[in-house]
Amino acid sequence: MLFVVSPAKNIYKCFGCGAAGDSIKFLMEHEGINYPEALRFLAEKYRIEIIEDLSDYDQEESKLRQSEKDSVFIVMKYAAQFFQDNLLQSKEGKSVGLSYIKHRGFNDKTIQDFQLGYASDSFNHFTETALEAGYQAEILESAGLVRSKDGNNPYDFFRARLMFPINNLSGKVVAFGGRILSNNTKQAKYINTPETPIYTKGNLLYGIYQAKDAIRKQDACYLVEGYTDVLALYQAGITNVVASSGTALTKEQVKLISRFTRNIILIYDGDQAGINAALRGVDIMLEQDMKVEVILLPNGADPDSFVSENSIDETLEYFQNNKKDFIFFKADVLLKGTQDDPVRKSQAVKDIVDSIALINDQILRAFYTRECSKIVDLSEDILITEVNKAIIKSHQQKARSGSPVTGYQERNPGVTNIEPEKQVGVEGVRKKSVYAQEKGVLRVMLIYGDKQVDDSMTAMDFILSQINGIEFEHPVYNKLLKAIIQALNDNVDFEQIQDENYYEDEEIKKLIIDIKMSPYELSPNWEKFHNIIIKDPEKTWEDDIFSTVNRYILHRIKGRLVEIDKKIKALSPDQFDECIKLMEEKVLLQNPKIDIAKKFGTIIL
Repeated sequence: MLFVVSPAKNIYKCFGCGAAGDSIKFLMEHEGINYPEALRFLAEKYRIEIIEDLSDYDQEESKLRQSEKDSVFIVMKYAAQFFQDNLLQSKEGKSVGLSYIKHRGFNDKTIQDFQLGYASDSFNHFTETALEAGYQAEILESAGLVRSKDGNNPYDFFRARLMFPINNLSGKVVAFGGRILSNNTKQAKYINTPETPIYTKGNLLYGIYQAKDAIRKQDACYLVEGYTDVLALYQAGITNVVASSGTALTKEQVKLISRFTRNIILIYDGDQAGINAALRGVDIMLEQDMKVEVILLPNGADPDSFVSENSIDETLEYFQNNKKDFIFFKADVLLKGTQDDPVRKSQAVKDIVDSIALINDQILRAFYTRECSKIVDLSEDILITEVNKAIIKSHQQKARSGSPVTGYQERNPGVTNIEPEKQVGVEGVRKKSVYAQEKGVLRVMLIYGDKQVDDSMTAMDFILSQINGIEFEHPVYNKLLKAIIQALNDNVDFEQIQDENYYEDEEIKKLIIDIKMSPYELSPNWEKFHNIIIKDPEKTWEDDIFSTVNRYILHRIKGRLVEIDKKIKALSPDQFDECIKLMEEKVLLQNPKIDIAKKFGTIIL
């Protein structure tokens, strides 16, 4: 796999996976963050002030909001360090918090990697210390660390708890989970930071910052329920693991994982609660086009206890042997004990079908439908009908708005359901050839467009005059062609037209980078050792434009002639006038076809 970076053009291109972009896009992909986060990350790293282009009022509002967020980030960083110092240095922290952690088998590296801490069994220990350090009470309360009654007598939100900092993708602490360590049964075992300016429940996963590189590298993510489950697996060497931060799994959390992998492996307790949680999570992930597998641990075990009782090799072996694809997992669970109860079995099958209907990939959905028919011993056609019913039901709201319902599964799917780029046979070969010609035209437009063909015409003018009124068959190529023409009409500088960042459409950006980058580099050894002279593109650009454009036009003419022949063959004897018109068009096209072919030395039969 070849990965090319062009510092001069400020772009990169991977010729293995197709990823491409500029420095901002690289940071977004590598760190799994959005565009504003990437800009702020770079600005903070290189100490660049960000000035937002807003109205005076909006700018002031934005500054206030950002100022509050920045203040909360600072407070959370302070709190994480305070709780960890409290755990490792205070008498109470060591005797209660640290002893508990050591008893659970967690080592110093795990404590440091996850910044574990301890909140004292005190009404306002943290509050008083933070206020003395100069932090404002309202910011402490905004961060969810402190509470008060009408702004008076602030007190600690977390007390007598083991503290689990929750990091965002950049590693900043945005929230805490707290596990009670006292014997007070009236309090919840776990509490989490309430929603704040920097934290929204259900948007983050515990351990995602520590796990993201391992998830990307291994192309898989283990998803567990609890904080200590993450710690136990991570410490055992299974570092691509996250938890849902004490909340029910959400679509936003699944989308977060999808930034790094499409493969999720659920690990749940084997009891009924664990089974129910797994069943709920499966459908959410299928809706997000994830590949889902489930591992149920022996009844009574959780990942934490299972890892502590087994070696890493035994754990991985169990995971491998007990990993089930979602359809087999649902079938095992839902069909259990339904052999003599047709009503229950029917409901179980419908439940499985509803999950299959959530899969957007038609080929994958067809495969699961076939597997399901084998498991439940029903006709595949019956299940296809039920899958389509489920799709219609899930799209009712869309249908009422007038939008077409898509995704139906055909009983005999053919190439018409495949994307044009993936079609096979004669039509597929033709399209690939057309796309290559269209991309070639875009290449000479973007690379040579500003060069002067003569005193009155640029290369761009010449190319557009030759393809005037033509629309490309490839939808993305056609989008770029229209965008270039629009930019020229708006008198945009050619340098901007060449720059992928001028365009908002991500497909256009990626295409321009693909056109500008090449996986090959001409070697001087061709001439040195083989006496093969490589022409300098800067000296042969006119020939490049001429041959590229004319080959494309020749290709178009050939394609139209084939269409005409097909239409003539399909005509009935009484359609004489239509036949004459088509024959006249064919004659008109033959002359330019022959002229262009002669220029390339092509033999016309």
